[in-house]
Amino acid sequence: MVFVPASTPGVRILVYSIHAGLIAMVVLAAPNPERIDCGTVGARYDAAVAKVIETLRAYEKCVAASDKKNDCSAEMQALDTAHDDFVDVVDDAKDCR
Repeated sequence: MVFVPASTPGVRILVYSIHAGLIAMVVLAAPNPERIDCGTVGARYDAAVAKVIETLRAYEKCVAASDKKNDCSAEMQALDTAHDDFVDVVDDAKDCR
């Protein structure tokens, strides 16, 4: 908070008004991280589909070769992450229609 002498109420009001204006400007001008870039949804969707297919194949290979020795948890985690990314891009695409 800015110290303004009590003997100058007009200056105090001016200072508070300037602060309020600056705060409003910062809040309103801040970029929205939730904003969707609809121009890139198609490319992001294609990449997400390719990643799901790639990680699914890696999981499939791991399970087929595990011979009761590997639980393939790393491959399953990669598939889960790829699926989460796929869900996110599908949700973004719905918002762009």
